[in-house]
This record gives sequence, C-alpha cells and structure tokens, in this order.
Amino acid sequence: MEKYEIIKLLSDSNRYKIFNILMDYDELAVSEIESLLGLKQANTSKHLRKFKDMDILESRREKNMIKYKIRNQFLNENTDLIKYLMM
Repeated sequence: MEKYEIIKLLSDSNRYKIFNILMDYDELAVSEIESLLGLKQANTSKHLRKFKDMDILESRREKNMIKYKIRNQFLNENTDLIKYLMM
C-alpha cells in the first residue's frame, strides 16, 4: 500500500478522527466510536469499511458487537507515517 493512499484515506476528517481514537483506545466497537464522534452508525460503518478494505483495521466479534483495532502489521510497516500523523 502506498503512503499517498493512506494519506488520501485520512484526508477525510472523520476517518482521521477514527484513526486517532483507535490509536488512543486500541480497540473499540462501532457504537463506542459513534458515541465519541457523534456520528451515525451507517456513516461510521462506511468509514470503518474503507479502513478494512485497505487492511489498516482488523475486527473481531464479541457477543453482539464487532470491535475494531489498527492492525499491528500496519503500525509496524508505517512507523514514520504514524509518528508524523500523531504530532
């Protein structure tokens, strides 16, 4: 995955906020992300799908919810970009 594709993905302010929240909280359910950002479920899910399509996020089912987190492989492969984004 090219760095410019990641930057293009994060150029949307809501996706950038989702990324930062997941960096801070490690793992969150859709409902938790919605609550933190004040977004609707459909909008949040649409953004999360874009991250998953680019292999930035992974998910797991816990009871009746799906939890998302940033893939360790993505973090390891993009350390310079992560440092820049977290400034």
